[in-house]
Amino acid sequence: MRLAYLFSRFPVVSQTFCDSEMLALEGAGLPLVIGSLNPPPNRFRHERLSLLQAEVIYPPPSHPSLQPPPDDPLWLPMAELARQHLERYGPSYKPLVRARNAWHFARAFQRRRISHIHVHFANRATHTALFLKTAGFSFSFTAHAQDFMLDLGSDDLLREMIRAATFTAAVSDFSRNLLLDICPDAAPRIHRVYNGIDPAQFPPAQPDAPSTPALRLISIGRLIDFKGFPVLLDAVAALHRQGIPVDLQIIGEGPQRPALEAHIDRLHLRSHVRLRGTLSQEHIKRELASSHAFALACLTDHKGATDILPTVILEAMACGLPVVSTSLAAVPEMVLPGQTGLLAPPGDAPALAAHLATLARDPALRARLGTAGLLRAQEVFALRRTSAHLASLFPTAPSPPPPPRPPVLALLDHPSPPDPALAAELAFLQSQPSVALLASRPSTPLPFLEYLPDAAVLESHWACQPHLVAQLEALRSQVGPLDSELFYLAARRALYLATQAPLRGWQYIHALRAASLLPAWLLHHLTGLPLSASIEANHLQNRAVLAKLLPACSRGSNSDPKLPSLLPDLLLLADSAPAPARRRFFFLPPSPPQPPANHAPFWLPWLASLPSTPCASPSSSPPTTTPTSSPPPSTPS
Repeated sequence: MRLAYLFSRFPVVSQTFCDSEMLALEGAGLPLVIGSLNPPPNRFRHERLSLLQAEVIYPPPSHPSLQPPPDDPLWLPMAELARQHLERYGPSYKPLVRARNAWHFARAFQRRRISHIHVHFANRATHTALFLKTAGFSFSFTAHAQDFMLDLGSDDLLREMIRAATFTAAVSDFSRNLLLDICPDAAPRIHRVYNGIDPAQFPPAQPDAPSTPALRLISIGRLIDFKGFPVLLDAVAALHRQGIPVDLQIIGEGPQRPALEAHIDRLHLRSHVRLRGTLSQEHIKRELASSHAFALACLTDHKGATDILPTVILEAMACGLPVVSTSLAAVPEMVLPGQTGLLAPPGDAPALAAHLATLARDPALRARLGTAGLLRAQEVFALRRTSAHLASLFPTAPSPPPPPRPPVLALLDHPSPPDPALAAELAFLQSQPSVALLASRPSTPLPFLEYLPDAAVLESHWACQPHLVAQLEALRSQVGPLDSELFYLAARRALYLATQAPLRGWQYIHALRAASLLPAWLLHHLTGLPLSASIEANHLQNRAVLAKLLPACSRGSNSDPKLPSLLPDLLLLADSAPAPARRRFFFLPPSPPQPPANHAPFWLPWLASLPSTPCASPSSSPPTTTPTSSPPPSTPS
């Protein structure tokens, strides 16, 4: 079976349980594709996301030309369901937006032969999955609690989603009971599936290490109301008044930070409490391992929102730390009071302080609770168990194999509107199964093109691939007189494409126009994939820069009559030109515009000759500009 995960946003720094689950499924041999309705909220990415093999798909840019045709067979049932949902649930649920997103992802998932879609959270993405079902996909979703208790806002829509789903996973018994109250007729298809962790990935702490000069306490979570950080600060202040020194680290970021900083100052805790901000998963593991105890003061906020099954508690247990938290929602399913940790009533700072004081005075108790917590994490919440449980619920019917992946990436950064020659060439290439057409975000999109994702996605890849960034910056001096802003825009595109090349099976790179040559050239250097180019007559690129880039091409066409004077050995294609040059490049007259048939002499002999070779991964060092393979002869037009 080929499975897709669909998210409202991906990746999200706080949703490490989703990443763990997908990594475990891939490790068990289940191929995945990830769809994200929106770009990530920021560029931060945990290191282990680089281990995911799944291709991540984002929707195309919003533009009228990319809207579903009114008579499209895929769109018609989605449009009808959108009309029904508009009447049933109202415009605030944006059924037309959900339908449009579903239409785009349905086409992408069909091309990849996806048969089943799984969603985390009963919200926008699961609502979108209802529309995807009209296109023949089955779906399931994991409900947490706040998502359907507060965010969704409609028990009727929740019931519709549960009844349409192959199954619904609840992350706790607490959550499952809530779902059963809302949709009791679906009880056989509502399963409790814990979010899991891999305890072996967490370093052991030493909770019984001497707590002098202070007990090292750690808490992790978004800085939002229901995490209860003000209550935890009150408890720490009470301990200091009792003469029990505690140093607290709070890892996380969020809107409550200014209020927490002011509260820390009021309590005179500035020298004992640190707000660390967002840290990577590996950094968090090291901080857990160097602590004596973990605390999280979960409570219910004024909107009714609450933590349900905080993954950070499981991570602390996996390090062998004792946990102090509150008896709220599903926390008691993780922390057994007196056995693996200590629980206080939500919002009760004195009770929380009393538990922390007990741990501060009793190193042996800290060790005993931590050891029992680790054992519970291994026996109940181990990722190999939870992911296997989830996988057993997915449909078992095999998907048809995906079609062969196009080996040629044709990269486009075209003007708006496209000139007639480009439009003709794009129409020709659309019919070639060997070519994947990928464009930046032009102001006039074309419906059959695939587009680079949002800038936030490009930036997130740039931030977490320092070795590729270093390679790109080393190439800066080789491109000649080019504005730095243009270089780094092209470099970010090239870096993203380099991470996608092994996933997409690209074996060749072609710059469809002069504006695309720089990112294609940079991509060639990162991957070692052969490069070719088509240079149009009336481009706006710096010819001196093009002259630096074109020698790396093993093949191409040129319509610019001024460019051959800069590269006579390569582009001067008169009868007297050397035979190798005539093989590598040929001249397309700049006018009149070329009809589709005239592109065949350039493309068809080459496409027919492409061998089936594995895609290159980003290299550790840039290749030389020597062509990596000899292109076949072509007949000039």
